[in-house]
Amino acid sequence: MAETGAVRSAAVVGAGTMGAAIAGALARAGGSVALVDRSPQLLERGLQALRASQRTLVDAGVITAEQAGAAEARVRAHTSLEEACAGIDLLVESVTEDLEIKRKLLSSADRACPPSTIFASNTSGLSITRLAEATGRPHAVAGMHFYNPAHIMPLVEVVRGEQTSEETAQFLLALARHLGKRPILVRRDVPGFVGNRLQFALVREALHLLESGVASAEDIDTAITAGPGLRYAQIGPFATADLAGLDVFDAISRYLFSDLARETEPPPVLHRLVAEGRIGVKAGRGFYEYPAGDASRLIARRDRLLLAFLDALAHERTGGTDG
Repeated sequence: MAETGAVRSAAVVGAGTMGAAIAGALARAGGSVALVDRSPQLLERGLQALRASQRTLVDAGVITAEQAGAAEARVRAHTSLEEACAGIDLLVESVTEDLEIKRKLLSSADRACPPSTIFASNTSGLSITRLAEATGRPHAVAGMHFYNPAHIMPLVEVVRGEQTSEETAQFLLALARHLGKRPILVRRDVPGFVGNRLQFALVREALHLLESGVASAEDIDTAITAGPGLRYAQIGPFATADLAGLDVFDAISRYLFSDLARETEPPPVLHRLVAEGRIGVKAGRGFYEYPAGDASRLIARRDRLLLAFLDALAHERTGGTDG
C-alpha cells in the first residue's frame, strides 16, 4: 500500500462537510468507504453533501457522471463504528474539533479496528501526539489535514506526532498523491501545523488593521485577492522573496516587523461580532451581510472559480495549448 497509495477499504468517522468530502475523495480513487456518524439523519445529510460535491466536479468536467455514480456506490453509511472498522486499511477521523472528543473516538476505534489499520486525523491543528496517546498504536497515527473544500483544494498536510513512524507518514503522503492532492510533510507536531499558522498570522494582521481603522473589511479582502493572494497561488512567500530580492525583503523587514500585530488574544472586533450572532454565512451576517440564498450561491461560485483557477494552473505547468 505504501508504494502506490491505494487503499482497498477505509472508514471516515464524521459525516460533516469535511468527512463527506474526504469519503468522496477516497471513493473516487477506487476504495470502499464506510461513512460513520451517530444518526441516520446526520449520515443522510453527509451523503447529500457528497452527492453535491460530485455534481460540482461533473459540471466542471473533472469527472464523468459515470465515475461519480461509481464512487457514490462505493460509499456505505454506518452508525456502528465496530461494523465500519471490520477489515479496513485506514480510519480517518473528522469529528468535532475537540481534543477529548477525538481522543475518545480514537480509543474506541483502537479497540474496534484491526491492528494493521492506520489512523489519520483531519484535525485543523490539535496535537497529533496527544491524539495518538489515546491509542495502543501511536506509531500508526498521524495527521492528514485536508483543506476545505476538500473535494477541490489540493493541499493535504501529513503531520507526524512524536511517535509516528516513517512508514505511516510515507503511506499517507502516497495516499494523498493517489487522491490527486499535493501533500506536504509537517515534521514537527506544532499547533495549527503549517497552513493554519500562516493563515491565522494573516487573519491576525487583517483584524488588527480593521480594528485600528486602517481600512474596511472589503478593502482588506481586496488587498489580498487582487494582490498577494494571486501571487501566492503560483509561488509561495520564499520564492516571492527570491524573485523580489532578499535584500529588499530584509530592508522592509527591518522597519515593518516591529509594527506588525503581536496580540496573543483576538482583537475586540471579533468577539463583538460573535457576541452579536454575526458568525458568518450560516447566520446571514458576519463581516458582510448575506441575504437568504446567498450561502449556496457563494459556495457554488467559489467552487467554480477554484476549479477554473486550478485547471489554468495545471495547464500552465504542463505547457499545454488549446490547439
